[in-house]
Amino acid sequence: MISVKEKAQRLRAAVQLLAQSAELVIQEWEKEGHQPSHRELDGTSIPSHELYNARRNALSAMGVCGELIQAPHVRLMEMSNQFYESRALHIAGDVRIADILEVGDHEKGMHIDELSRHTGINANKLARVLRTLCTSHVFREVSYDYFANNTISQALVKNESIRFISHYFTGRSKINYRISDKLPEVLMDPIKTQSESALDTAFQLGMNTKLHFFEWLEELVKQPDGTTKPKPELAQFGLAMLRGGQAVGMALYYDYPWHELGNATVVDIGGGVGGMSFGLAKLHPNMKFINQDRPAVIKQAETVWQRDMPDTIRSQRTRLMVHDFFTEQPVKGAEVYHLRYILHDWPDDDCVKILKAIRPALGPNSRILISEVVMLTTCPMPSSSFLLAPAPLPANYGVASRHLNMRDLSMLALVNGRERSPEEFRMLAKIAGLRVEKFWECRGPVWITEMRKDGI
Repeated sequence: MISVKEKAQRLRAAVQLLAQSAELVIQEWEKEGHQPSHRELDGTSIPSHELYNARRNALSAMGVCGELIQAPHVRLMEMSNQFYESRALHIAGDVRIADILEVGDHEKGMHIDELSRHTGINANKLARVLRTLCTSHVFREVSYDYFANNTISQALVKNESIRFISHYFTGRSKINYRISDKLPEVLMDPIKTQSESALDTAFQLGMNTKLHFFEWLEELVKQPDGTTKPKPELAQFGLAMLRGGQAVGMALYYDYPWHELGNATVVDIGGGVGGMSFGLAKLHPNMKFINQDRPAVIKQAETVWQRDMPDTIRSQRTRLMVHDFFTEQPVKGAEVYHLRYILHDWPDDDCVKILKAIRPALGPNSRILISEVVMLTTCPMPSSSFLLAPAPLPANYGVASRHLNMRDLSMLALVNGRERSPEEFRMLAKIAGLRVEKFWECRGPVWITEMRKDGI
C-alpha cells in the first residue's frame, strides 16, 4: 500500500508536470496563431513535435492526479458504466447533433425542443443524452436546455472522416457492441481462450456467424426479389479505413522521410480502397503506387480512385492489383512494400507467412514499412530504446495511450488479432528472415516499423 508521503510526492510531481506542460501547450497555441507549425492534408492537421509531447504529458499527468485523488470505488463504478457514455456519443452522431447545432445560434445555443424536432427523439431523453456528453466536455449547455458545440464536438461538423472512425464498428452496425458483450464468454471458455484462430472469437458469437470477419464482410445478402448484393458494411469498412487513416494517421505522411525516396514505387499490400497511397500520391507527385487487395475491395477501389484521383489511374502512376498477401509478392524490387493495419489482424504464424511472402521480392534497396500501433507497457520494457515518459507518469503515458489498449482488445474480440510491442515485431521479423531497422515514432497512435531483408 502506498504511503501518504509517497502519494503526496507523486501528486505534487504530477501537478508540477501538468502545469509545465500546460504552459508549453499555450506557447505552441500562440506560435500557431502567428505562424502555423503544423501541416495539413485534406484539412486534417498534425501538431508540432513540441505540442504533441506537451499534450501527451499533460493528459498522462491528469490521469495520475485522477488515480490519486478520486475515491477508488467511485472510479471503478464510473468505468463499469462507461459504455453508456460511448453509446451517447453514437446517438448524437447518428442524428448529426453537431451539424444541427452548427446552423443555430452559436452564442445562445439551440433549445432542446428544436433539437427534438430535428431528430425525432423525445426532448427530455435527448437532453439527458446530451448532458452525459457535456459532462465529459463534448458539446456544451449554454443555459438550461440550450445546447451548442464546443471545441470537441466541432470536430464532428460535416466531418465524415471522424464519423466513419467513431461509428463504423459501434454505430448502427453495432459490431463492437455485440462482440464486446461476448468477449468474457470467449476468454473464460477453456478451449477458446487458448485458441489463436480468427474463427474462435467473440465476433462469431456476437454476429451469429461461422465466418471470418473479412469473409463475413464480403458475404452477399439476398434481396426480397431473389437477387444478391454486397453488404453495406463492406463499402463502409473501405471508407472507414481510408478516412480513418487520413484522420488519425496523418503524421505517417510527415514523420517518415518519404521525400528521400524520389520516384520510388510503393506497393501498398492490403491497401484497401486507397489507404496510404491516396495521401502520398498527393504529397509526392513523382512516386508510383501499386495498390493490392482482394477482388471485392479492388472493385470498390476502382470506383474511389476514378472519382477522386482519375489522373493517377490514366497515367498508370497508380495501378490497382488483385493479390492475396499470403502468396508470393509478384512485384519484385520495389523500394517500398507497405502494410497498414494488416498484421494486427492476424496471429503470429500468419504474420510470419505474410512477411515471408514479401521477402523474396526484396531487392538491396527495398524495405517493408509497417504502419501500426507499437504498444509500450506501463512499466519500462527490457532493452527498450524508447524514451520513457517522465516520472511520475506510467512509462507508456498512461491515460494518454488508453485508446491503444482499447483498440488492442477490439482486435482480440474481432479476429484474435493484437497490437504488438517492439519485441513482438522484432520476433516476427527474425522468424521471417528480416530485421527491424528502425521504429519511426510518429505524432499519433500509429508508428512506422521499418524492416529490411536480413543479411543485406
